[in-house]
Amino acid sequence: MSKQQAALIQALGAHAYVDPEIFKAEQNLVFASTWQYACHVEKLASPGDYLVCEIATESIILIRENDTTINAFYNVCPHRASRLLEAEGCKKRIACPYHAWTFNTRGELISAPNAQNVAGFEISNYRLKACRVETLHGLVFVNLDDDAELLKQLAPEMLSDLEAFAPHLPELTFVHRTEALLECNWKVAIENYAECYHCELIHKELTGGVLDMDSYRIQNFAQSQKHLSGSQSGEKRVYAFEDTSATDFVAWWLWPNFSFQSYPGGRMHCWNWTPLAVDRTHLTVDWYFPSPELADWERELIRHHAATTFREDSSVMALVQQGLSSRAYESGPLMIDAEKSQYSEHAVAAIQQLWRDAMGADNE
Repeated sequence: MSKQQAALIQALGAHAYVDPEIFKAEQNLVFASTWQYACHVEKLASPGDYLVCEIATESIILIRENDTTINAFYNVCPHRASRLLEAEGCKKRIACPYHAWTFNTRGELISAPNAQNVAGFEISNYRLKACRVETLHGLVFVNLDDDAELLKQLAPEMLSDLEAFAPHLPELTFVHRTEALLECNWKVAIENYAECYHCELIHKELTGGVLDMDSYRIQNFAQSQKHLSGSQSGEKRVYAFEDTSATDFVAWWLWPNFSFQSYPGGRMHCWNWTPLAVDRTHLTVDWYFPSPELADWERELIRHHAATTFREDSSVMALVQQGLSSRAYESGPLMIDAEKSQYSEHAVAAIQQLWRDAMGADNE
């Protein structure tokens, strides 16, 4: 092997994407110990508003206690283990559907039928098991690791940048969801998002009519990555936009499976990749705008994104997953150039190192 070959960084082996046992281990080592995106604060606007979401195979209740506090609890009754809530809604009390044990929005047990006749039973000894929750500039995250570092400390660059280019994010309103069941491992999808080596080949309208690829760069931080690009101008633009003060494309990805984007024109959307199986991933892209009444150009932006970039990536990622199952593939080189240009796969290398750090040597 030459010195030049020795300097190449090799991608993860195929087993990391196709082994069901590795996928099972990831639920605890990756997803149960990282900050997982749950929702925008709009979902939990008033006291009693709740949302049930799944985090690392656990069902979690998010519920607003008051104007300043959102709580997160495991969706399980401490009595006989029944699930408590489904979907979303508003409740000032959480009543178990099995035996009517009832909890307040702080998770404290406030009533249990026949409790006064049970010797040794103390209502104050029972409450819902809480988990960590943190709101980052209008975005609500959950972490099942009680000892996890604060999200604000893990991604300070992301927080300060969000506050700068999206100051009104907490006040925006949900307008549309684009979603797909991806036929690939979640890491295939994340790594595809983290490089534009494929963009000029696969995303011709994105690169020719939305982004200025000469300026496209990705910057690595400890547990996050920033994508930044200028936009196309004049007749090259595939959609017009009114806000000429927000012409850049900006995206922040947070380890392991969340991203926030601002498209040229200043319109925001959140990406969340939920692993369902070793070769299946649910991707949601939620759009948040200043008003639920959309202008024509805003509708066109959503339509264009779904019809081009979103759909194009979905099909090519399925091809990658198929190839990873071949006995012919082991591990290829990551194409990283010295300038970390728009073609460089340095962000993929960083993601794969985060995965190795989380999983440990036994799973490499």
